[in-house]
Amino acid sequence: MRMWIARSGAACWSRRAIHVSPKHTLQPDSPAFRYFNQRDAKFLLSAVKPEHYSHLTLPEVTFAGRSNVGKSSLINAVLRSAGLVKTSKKPGHTSALNFFSLTSRAQPGAITVVDMPGYGFRSHHEWGAFIMKYLSTRRELRRVFMLVEAKVGELKPTDEDFLELVEGYNVPTQIVLTKTDKLKRTDLDKTSSAIIQAASKLAPSAILPEALWCSSRSKAGVDMLQVEILRVCNLLPAGTK
Repeated sequence: MRMWIARSGAACWSRRAIHVSPKHTLQPDSPAFRYFNQRDAKFLLSAVKPEHYSHLTLPEVTFAGRSNVGKSSLINAVLRSAGLVKTSKKPGHTSALNFFSLTSRAQPGAITVVDMPGYGFRSHHEWGAFIMKYLSTRRELRRVFMLVEAKVGELKPTDEDFLELVEGYNVPTQIVLTKTDKLKRTDLDKTSSAIIQAASKLAPSAILPEALWCSSRSKAGVDMLQVEILRVCNLLPAGTK
């Protein structure tokens, strides 16, 4: 049984050619490198109802994915703070949204990063209802990064359900392939293209046509994800690649 049912009346926008992020290393003088190195990440709060986070007004990005997709490790790598985001001892049993901030007293421009509970296993009905409320009403939300394990190589039914959900609310969503160090480049190309094509059919209005590749173990691709976060939060200088 699927967890969500959502329909979208939004018009589909034409998709450009499918691309994937190449290997890239940020230089110390790049805006994204400076941003994430000059700020401290900290845990803000766990929310189980909208009143808990309604006072947070900074630009926000959210990470979602199936349980055990490597979400906690990747967020820690992005925030450059090992161990800050904890892995649930009972995957699929939590209903809380965890909020983290990235701020600096000396530097302007702060953002909020949200860790969604992993979907799958025995996630209960209340989890789905709360997430739907968040996605449908959160004005500060700039993008959902939907994590898919590269080695799995396909969308699972719960991934498809989540895509139908973001399509119903027309929430900009980008696929991020995780644990990419376990696959060869040629296999990643095929996997990425297949997943983007499948996701685009389910969520033509919400899904972005470019997948990002990341490995929290080797840190490959983490810098490109950092750049994208700054871009959607309007904190990246124009023309920065």
